[in-house]
Amino acid sequence: MEDLRNKKYVICPAWPYVNAVPHLGTVLHLLGADIFLRYLELRGADAISATGSDCHGTPIEVAAIEKGVSPQKLVDKNHERIVDLLKKWNINLNYSKTANSFHYKWVQDFYRRCYENGYIFAKEVQQLYCEHDKRFLPDRFVEGTCPHCGVIGARGDQCDAPACGKPLSPVELIDPYCRICKNPPINKSTTQWYFDFSAFQEELTRYIRQNKQLPENALKFSINILEDGLQARTLTRDLAWGIPADKAIPEAKGKSIYVWLEAVLGYVSASAELGERKHNDPDFWKTFWLDQDTRTVFFIGKDNIFFHTLLFPGLLLGTKESYGKPFVLPYNVSTTEFLTFEGKKFSKSKGIGIWIDDATTLLPTDYWRYYLAATRPETKDTSFTWEEFEQRVNIDLNDVLGNYIHRVFVLLHKYCEGKIPECHRLDETDRGFVTAINEIPEIVADFFDQFEFKKAVASIIDFARTANTYLSTKEPWKIVETDFTAVETTLYLCTQSLLTLSVILSPILPETSEKIWNTLDQEGNVADQEFEEAGKLKLQPGGIVKESTPLFSKIDIEELQTQLKELRTKGQIDSTEETTLSEEKPSSIPFEDFQKLDIRIGTILTAEKIPKTEKLLKLKVDLGSEIGQRQLVAGLATHRNVDDLIGQRLTVVVNLEPATIRGVRSEGMLLAAVEGDKLGLIIPDKDVSNGTQIS
Repeated sequence: MEDLRNKKYVICPAWPYVNAVPHLGTVLHLLGADIFLRYLELRGADAISATGSDCHGTPIEVAAIEKGVSPQKLVDKNHERIVDLLKKWNINLNYSKTANSFHYKWVQDFYRRCYENGYIFAKEVQQLYCEHDKRFLPDRFVEGTCPHCGVIGARGDQCDAPACGKPLSPVELIDPYCRICKNPPINKSTTQWYFDFSAFQEELTRYIRQNKQLPENALKFSINILEDGLQARTLTRDLAWGIPADKAIPEAKGKSIYVWLEAVLGYVSASAELGERKHNDPDFWKTFWLDQDTRTVFFIGKDNIFFHTLLFPGLLLGTKESYGKPFVLPYNVSTTEFLTFEGKKFSKSKGIGIWIDDATTLLPTDYWRYYLAATRPETKDTSFTWEEFEQRVNIDLNDVLGNYIHRVFVLLHKYCEGKIPECHRLDETDRGFVTAINEIPEIVADFFDQFEFKKAVASIIDFARTANTYLSTKEPWKIVETDFTAVETTLYLCTQSLLTLSVILSPILPETSEKIWNTLDQEGNVADQEFEEAGKLKLQPGGIVKESTPLFSKIDIEELQTQLKELRTKGQIDSTEETTLSEEKPSSIPFEDFQKLDIRIGTILTAEKIPKTEKLLKLKVDLGSEIGQRQLVAGLATHRNVDDLIGQRLTVVVNLEPATIRGVRSEGMLLAAVEGDKLGLIIPDKDVSNGTQIS
């Protein structure tokens, strides 16, 4: 195990774009960075993190134009929302945003140095221009067909098709159209400034080929780009929303710096901002980024490889030694493959996926942290499935890990008066278990050091299985009357294994680990312990063990799916497209939208509980001669007695697509007003016939 004490690290997860609440696939990189940072801190490394909300670019400006509000207002609101959600996920990173004055000034100073070094030049170019909206169309203001793979709907900055992913410029698109008005644009001359990446072809090729830490997917992708030859890339855009370019390039008045060439610099600017805010040291960032022994580690998806293995290092090389020393280049770009949701791309508008606000509503965040770490798509695309999620929680967390921990705590109170017992003479089985305790921290550390999170998690669960087997083999409950010293030895070693588990699990399950640590009545916090010490027999006999409850409980995926659907139906979780986080809730809708709903009066004929559920009832409702009888599934069991519902009038939306909930077909949705735990059915105040339409 390498000694990481005082080794410098900067942990850099990709900056989530601020226009949307992150979904499970997006938060994967922030979570990976948080886990690795927590692990490094346990190893004694001198580690900081740098990430935040990516705030500029055309999506925000487009959304602001469509809503008639300022981009800054949208950004500030959305950033605060994301920060709050990350706290709920216990993702404890240095989280900034690119839409702040510190980042603006830092980026402008950076590019002034690159400009003075001769790596930025002006060029008159033909650019797409919308005559209808009177604006140039950079990046996502324009869409069209990808010239490389033929996919329709490619953006003006990059093709999103998984098999392609190539960077684009708007003028390369086939059959382009304006994103705002949908009209075809014309070509028009304008002057833009370019960063000359071709000047660093040899240096970047050497860096990529010599970097033994890069994962295979990042290495192959980068080499393919280099073999095609690096080209100059546009540094400026004709955009109002962005960092003004003229503070770096005096002639570039009215231009903004392209978002991808300023957002990646946020890794450094956020480090500098941290130094001034926390340490009151304007040169704090230099002790990391200008030290060639520092390891800068990036957590990204494979669609961002180019920007982190070639573009960002190329920009850093452009400063030469104008800061006193050259920048350290990325040590590792830990690149995951795609995470999909049951084989499909995440899409709120289609109800596909789980967003991090959904997750915190449904279950404790440690459940989600565990699943994402255990299934991290490190070598191939991975699909979230409810069945695997249920298996990971119910078997790994509940049956293996949680069951073992709870068994030990119960036995300590039953046989040892809630105190840590003495450790006596060890037999062969005991010694084998001690070896497992001694070795597991190094096993886990080796996997983390290789960025193999899945194997790290699997090794911890295997250790818990070993511990379970040891306890079952020793059977202390059978020998408590005849050999109490053996009972004490067994329970001492088991208790020590809980202490070991609390430390090695803490990067992944911080809340659960702290509960174990506190139940063992240990001093300080588990996050402040030393990873290498976790495998040593350090528990002091006689220490108090507090009363405890089971750490996990089994989940029912059908119940979770029902809860998720109910939450979205009630509007407690936004079910619209990703960009709606950037939008105010509409105060009105077109009348034509309301007319699409077919809402009828009905009467409940029968009602019965759906087995193995707490809230769900199966209702048969008479909706008149035109509609007939319909079967509904509704979460009324905690609000109404079944017998009292017979004959109850109610209001039903009858033209919703049928859904199957817990194996029962539901052919409509009843309407109710919900306030906290109160529910009121919406019913007519006059005696009207079943099937009467509401208009």
